[in-house]
Amino acid sequence: MSQTCNLDWDVSLYGAGASGKSLPFWAVTNKNGIFPNSHSGFVVAGTDFKYASKPGIDVYAGFKFSGAVTPSVLAGVSAAPEIRWENRSLPGQSVWKGMIEEAYAGIGWKMLRLDLGMIDREYDYGGLSLTGGNIVWSGNSRNIPGYNFQVKYFEVPGTKGIFSIKANYADYKLFDDRYVDRAMLHNKSLFFKFRLHKRVHFQIGLEQWSLWGGISPTLGRQPDSFNDYLRVVCGMSGGSDASESDQINALGDHRGREKVMIDWAADKFTLSLAYDKPFEDGSGTRFQNLPDGVYTLFCSFNDKDRWVSDLLYEFVYTKWQSGPYHDTSQDPDRKDEEFQILGGRDNYFNNGEYKSGWTYFGRTIGLPLITPKPVNEDGIVLGVCNNRVVAHHFGMAGKFARKVPYRFKATYSKNYGLYTQSIKELFEQAPEQLSLALEVDFPRFAEKLPLAVSVGVYGDVGELYQNNFGLTLRLSYGGSWKTVK
Repeated sequence: MSQTCNLDWDVSLYGAGASGKSLPFWAVTNKNGIFPNSHSGFVVAGTDFKYASKPGIDVYAGFKFSGAVTPSVLAGVSAAPEIRWENRSLPGQSVWKGMIEEAYAGIGWKMLRLDLGMIDREYDYGGLSLTGGNIVWSGNSRNIPGYNFQVKYFEVPGTKGIFSIKANYADYKLFDDRYVDRAMLHNKSLFFKFRLHKRVHFQIGLEQWSLWGGISPTLGRQPDSFNDYLRVVCGMSGGSDASESDQINALGDHRGREKVMIDWAADKFTLSLAYDKPFEDGSGTRFQNLPDGVYTLFCSFNDKDRWVSDLLYEFVYTKWQSGPYHDTSQDPDRKDEEFQILGGRDNYFNNGEYKSGWTYFGRTIGLPLITPKPVNEDGIVLGVCNNRVVAHHFGMAGKFARKVPYRFKATYSKNYGLYTQSIKELFEQAPEQLSLALEVDFPRFAEKLPLAVSVGVYGDVGELYQNNFGLTLRLSYGGSWKTVK
C-alpha cells in the first residue's frame, strides 16, 4: 500500500503602481481580495500540505498570509480573519497591513470532501472568466471562514455512467465591518450531469445562498436559533421575532443561480457553452428575469503549449431584473384591478435589511462588474450602486513561442446603475467602460535559483473608472518536498 506526502511552499514579493490614484480594474479584480486598490508593495507567503493513502483518503491543510505597505494610517485593529499592524506616526506615513488569505484543513475520500476554514474558491475557464464559472460566488472578494461539505460528481448506480450528481452543503460567518454585524451565510447546491454521447455532456443545477442572523443597528439581534436556521435552510418565512418583511417573505436575504452547460470533447479540444442565471427572489426562480445572466463560450485545446490554447467569450446582461415594477397590478394605470405581486426590480446583490448586501470587505462577492458603493463615514459599504450592466468580455491564453505563459482579457461594459435611482444620481449618463489586462509568467531562470517572475499590464479607458494605466510585478521563490512509502 503506497502512501504519499507532499509539502509545497511559496514566497512572493509584489509591487503595484498606476498612473491614477488607484489600480486599474483587472489589476485588483478576482484576486481573492488580497490586492489593495492603492499603489503598494506586499508579500504573500503560503504553504500547502497533502497526505494521500492508497484507499483514496486525502488529508490536507494550507496557510497563506499577505502583508502590504500602504501610505495611510489605519484606525485600529479589526477582528479575524484580518490582522493589522498599525503605524501610529503622522498621517501619510507608511503602514503595514496584514491579512490571512487562506487557513484551512480538510479530508477527502473518493468523491467526498470536507473543507474547514478559509480556502480559495474553485475556478473554471483557466482564469479568463469574469466570474470563474459562478455569477454569485466568484473570486473577487476575500475568503470567508466556514465549512463546506462537497460530493463531487459520481455516477448513479444502474445508469451505466449516463447520469451523475454532485452537491454541496456549507455554512460561513462574515467578519468584516458591515451593516448587520456578524451575519452568517448558508449555502447549498445540487447539479446533474447527463452523458448524451461519449463526447457530449449536459449539466444543469441550482445553487442558493442565504444571509441571516447577526445584529442590525435598527432591528437589533436577528433570529439565530436552530429553528431559525432550519427556516433559512428551507426558505421559510420568519417567526414572530423576525422583522415584518421576513415574516411575509423568507427569513434572511436569499439569492442564488441556475446554470446549464453543455461540453463537447473533440480529439484536440473541448468546447463548452454555459448560461449562468442569477435570482434574488421568487420571480427569478420562475425565470421572470430572463434574459439576465452570464453567457459563456469557451474553447480549450488539449495542447497547452500552443500560442493560443484557450479562448473565451462572455456576454453579460443584468439589466431586466424581472421588470421595472415590483408590487403592482397587471396594469399600473388601472386602479380598479385586483392588486397582485408580480415581482420585478430584483435589485441584484442588494437587500433592504442586510444593507451591505452581497459584499465582503468592500468587494462584490459575485460578478465583479456589479459595482459596490464607496465606504461611508462609518467604514461600511451599504450594498451596490450599479447592478444593471450589459457587457462583452474576451479572454485568451497560451504560450508565447510555446514557452512563456500569458493571459489576455478585455472587458467592455455599459452601466445603468439601479432601477431604484435616477441615473443622474450616480452618473450623468450610462457610462461605457473598457478594461484590459495582459499577464505574463516568465519561467524560472535556473534550477539552482527557482525564481519566477510575473508581470501584469493593465488599462482602463472610459467613463465609469478614471483613465488609468497600471503595472504589477511578482517575484516568486518556492519549492516542494515529497515522500513515497
